[in-house]
Amino acid sequence: MTSQVLIDEIQQLLDSDLGDSALQLAELECRPRAFDKLVPAAERLALLRAYCRSLHAVKQHRTALRAITEFISGPVRGQLAAEDLEEVARDISDVRWTLGEHDMCLAQLRQIPRAHRTVRDVARMARSAAAVQSGEAAELYAELLRRQPNAGEALVFLSAHGGPRAADGSSYHDVASLTAARGMMQRLEYRKAAAELQRLARRQRANAQVVALQATCHYMLDESRKAHLLYERARALDAALVQEMGAYSGLLMQLGDTYAAYGLGSELLKADQTRPEGWIAMARYLQMSGQTQEALAIAWKAQALAPGCAEAYCAEGSIQLAGGSAEEAAEVFLKAHALARSAQTYRGVVEAHVRCGRYKEAFVHAKELAELMPAHAAALAMVGVVLSHSAEGHDKAARLLQAALDADPRCTEALAALASLHVAGQQLDAAVALLERYLPDNETDDMYTRYADVLTLANELPKAAVNYTVALELNPANERAKIGFDRVDRLMHPSADDDDDVAEDAEQPEDDVADQRIGEFERSDMSDDEML
Repeated sequence: MTSQVLIDEIQQLLDSDLGDSALQLAELECRPRAFDKLVPAAERLALLRAYCRSLHAVKQHRTALRAITEFISGPVRGQLAAEDLEEVARDISDVRWTLGEHDMCLAQLRQIPRAHRTVRDVARMARSAAAVQSGEAAELYAELLRRQPNAGEALVFLSAHGGPRAADGSSYHDVASLTAARGMMQRLEYRKAAAELQRLARRQRANAQVVALQATCHYMLDESRKAHLLYERARALDAALVQEMGAYSGLLMQLGDTYAAYGLGSELLKADQTRPEGWIAMARYLQMSGQTQEALAIAWKAQALAPGCAEAYCAEGSIQLAGGSAEEAAEVFLKAHALARSAQTYRGVVEAHVRCGRYKEAFVHAKELAELMPAHAAALAMVGVVLSHSAEGHDKAARLLQAALDADPRCTEALAALASLHVAGQQLDAAVALLERYLPDNETDDMYTRYADVLTLANELPKAAVNYTVALELNPANERAKIGFDRVDRLMHPSADDDDDVAEDAEQPEDDVADQRIGEFERSDMSDDEML
């Protein structure tokens, strides 16, 4: 039986309301052929679609979604024509719509170029945007009205200036408030968005989505502790919540909480393996566990499930940077930035460009972020970090970094970068004084390690040993602190095995020894790794 005859036979069974018979035939004949690499790609796609239609007929929507994503994630994706990929995006969006996953439906249809979207595509996008209270809804309904002047649904929506009553019965005022907050977040006005969401939360105390959005605002503002508390509160309100959980896994990685990242990923995947958030969390867990290749594979799976999910590309970018693949990281972060710009995408793009030595491109993005978030110390510090990589920009970088610290003494990026500048200029007394001044506001194992590194360079060995010890008490897994403490201990208590090394150092000019130690200090992750 040829593939076309088989497809026609299945369709006849479906038209006769014999869904179970159609599925039996499809599982027996269609599915094996659809995943047979020897069959032409277009024919395989036609067989897969027939199989999925039979699954939908018996309401096995999740199974159909898994089959489509498994198929399109393989090598066949590169063999299909652009119009075929657009049809696949429509198929996935239909399943997402049926399952009530309107945000994912909208993300899939965004993959279709604007010029190729049908009236049905635009209508589905507008309804999805309205369902998730996205700021895009008005624009999409306006586009629908331009294409179909008799679209009464669009007229009703636009005349209401923000959409119909929400499905949960919330008032128009609340819908408008949430839409306004989302718009502020898209413009990187996180402080204003957090305030608007706080007002909304007073009226809707049990709305987990509102609380999760608040948490993301504070995460973008580098207010980690507050963000963590709000994310946990959102999960307590709704254990099945998936919105904003990709961002939450990023915060957990920033906090170094491997166990929590694994727990989050496991719970999300247990609930639904067809959404990207759980895979993103697991990718970050694997990255923290040092399993780089496995983390990349999981991040790619998240991207295949949701090509429009910027957080999935941010996860890959972080993994690529950690693995030393700066060029790949830059490309991925730029894609995430194009999908949905945020403070995190800006930071990823800047750090990747800095690692590649493309300081001009890094400066352009850092300056743009500082203009969008003028009151944010970390954004100002990012400009200073970029300028610190050019000799002629050191003075300006120092002024910007000090201004960032004046604005926020807890800005670790500025503190680390300014200390690096002082060390690079062999101004060790200034570096020590700077870290002593701001250490009470930044009592982390990393900052104690940095302080101890500078004290070692300044030959204040007993004091350095004390601070390495404090760092290890805060985080026993801090490898830099372990290495630093061992080095200081050998210098303070040389053994017979160290005599040759000491004699060798004595033969070198004192300036050469100092330069060597400063070089080792500058090769540590003093400033760059703090940006993510």
